[in-house]
Amino acid sequence: MNKDKKVLYLISFIIFAALLSSLFVNVGSSKIVAACLLLLFTPIVCLLVRKRGSLSINKREVLLLSAIISVIYVVLLQITGIFFGFYKNPYFVNTERLVQTILPLASIIICSEIIRFVFLAQKNKAVSGISYLICVLTEVLMVSNVAEITSLNRFMDLVGLTFFPAITANIYYHYSSKRFGMFPNITFRLITTLYVYFMKSVTAMSDTLLSCVKMIFPILLLAFISALYEKRKKNALQRGRKASLVGVILAAAVIASVAMLISCQFRFGAIVIATESMTGEINKGDMIIYERYDDQVIKEGQIIVFLQNQSKIVHRVAKIESIGGETRYYTKGDANESLDSGYITDKDIVGLTDMKVAYIGYPTLWLRELLESSN
Repeated sequence: MNKDKKVLYLISFIIFAALLSSLFVNVGSSKIVAACLLLLFTPIVCLLVRKRGSLSINKREVLLLSAIISVIYVVLLQITGIFFGFYKNPYFVNTERLVQTILPLASIIICSEIIRFVFLAQKNKAVSGISYLICVLTEVLMVSNVAEITSLNRFMDLVGLTFFPAITANIYYHYSSKRFGMFPNITFRLITTLYVYFMKSVTAMSDTLLSCVKMIFPILLLAFISALYEKRKKNALQRGRKASLVGVILAAAVIASVAMLISCQFRFGAIVIATESMTGEINKGDMIIYERYDDQVIKEGQIIVFLQNQSKIVHRVAKIESIGGETRYYTKGDANESLDSGYITDKDIVGLTDMKVAYIGYPTLWLRELLESSN
């Protein structure tokens, strides 16, 4: 192994190890720590890593296209507020937020793209893989780190709302940087990441649905840019790419459908059964898909989803009474010997069960039990 490769491997490993370590250390603001590390390592990479030529075709076109697409992305997100509603932005820019949030985020984006570009130019598969992991870690650290996680819900937020979108986004960023240089990525990421700090009102789309958009959009963007600029010399390659595009679209549709169910903001929602109170009809670990309650007729014996102490419960309606113009529903778990305490009314009902998917929710329950046992 020559000296250049040793230096390349050493620097890439040190950067990865430093970012990975900071992910598990409670260091206050993870984005400030990530920004400081990258500001330290970026000049080192530029000075010590040997410069190599990289394939950068259609740079200006893709740079302009990235700017246009990022603006369209922001506009479309804001338009969704017509459906989801708007809320006053608590993160609107001020001097403190500029220093503690906006500048660190901009530094992370610019530095990570410079490091990505230099590493990819080496045309070394191992270093390319490490640079991908480095960039995924920086995206996670832009939001939070594992050391700050104190509950299952926050851990699932980190994984589902941050880690998964970072994985798909960096697939596109790697592709774009390798073929068109760093500037299209920098432009796209700065606009789509920082716009929220300059909007006084933002869409009230749920975090789950927004993370779904962040997962799907880079994949669709990759398919679009690839179809627009990649040369297809062979018909077989064309067919293969068309098949891949169909696969991407189908995968995006599945992800979107799951996110729509989990977000519970549409006609149908989903919930994982965490207890054995309905064993027989519905077992622990099953996922229930339910239809949102909108004054449908409810009959005795029907299984419903309702709120009790801010938790969603799935039990069967055992008895219905109408007293003083108010309809009261008495519920019971099939495996329970007695009725649930008290009663619920129409305002407590979330939805009516539609179907179940057996055992698919067990991974979530195992993870919950694992985290609870470790605390």
